[in-house]
Amino acid sequence: MKNGDGYAFANSVEGQRDRLKALEVVLDPGTLHHLAERGVGPGWHCLEVGAGAGSVARWLAERVGPDGRVLATDLNLTAFGEVSALHPSLTAVEHDVMTDPLPEGSFDLVHTRLVLAWLADPTRALDRLVAALKPGGSLVVEELDFVSAAPDPSMDAHSAAVFARVLEAHTVVLADRNGFDPRCGRRLHSLLRSAGLTDVNAAGRVSMWRGGEPGGQLWRLTLSQLRQPMTATGLVDDAEVNAAIDLCLGGLSYMSPITMTSWGHRPNP
Repeated sequence: MKNGDGYAFANSVEGQRDRLKALEVVLDPGTLHHLAERGVGPGWHCLEVGAGAGSVARWLAERVGPDGRVLATDLNLTAFGEVSALHPSLTAVEHDVMTDPLPEGSFDLVHTRLVLAWLADPTRALDRLVAALKPGGSLVVEELDFVSAAPDPSMDAHSAAVFARVLEAHTVVLADRNGFDPRCGRRLHSLLRSAGLTDVNAAGRVSMWRGGEPGGQLWRLTLSQLRQPMTATGLVDDAEVNAAIDLCLGGLSYMSPITMTSWGHRPNP
């Protein structure tokens, strides 16, 4: 996946920064809660892999203060903007977690969100992230699991059926054509245990994504980017994609995918 090859939502694509900002609105509260629970504070050294538009990296930089440092990485930093210029402790670099070197034994915290599900070999990436931790350091990994994506029963039945067909086409495009694992979230706990971490745990969170609200905005931007490949599957046509996007502006009431978070510590020698 070097430089975003095979990734359906490359950061250089028009509209992707808006989509990443919508993701931040929806996901950041839970993410920051988990990171705060790990005790991130002044002087910590942190690694943020798949930094996107930069909100988590900025939060980490504020928490670690001038005596800490944050290294934020992504395949492409187009969407990241100038966040690093605002925080002396924050550095952002273009980096492929599968192939590019990482400093070993250097970080008190490593966090990654919505990265592993795109990788053909997530265990290799996890091994590299664990090696980057100091002994006793914390790894926090977050991924979606689409098992919970379901309509509010009060939603219009025809609209719910159309949206379900479009979501199916969306998942086919991501999984079959881009290598995305829509069930990655449920795998995290076992993946972290297999990577040799201790005190491994996991938790999930869901919410209702409604038309005209941040969740609906996220679906609208996602479906808009995938319009052409979705219709190319033959599972949906332009009219159905248009109807689904219209629902994202008003009328949609859908349970979100589960955001699974798993965490653990690199063992002390």
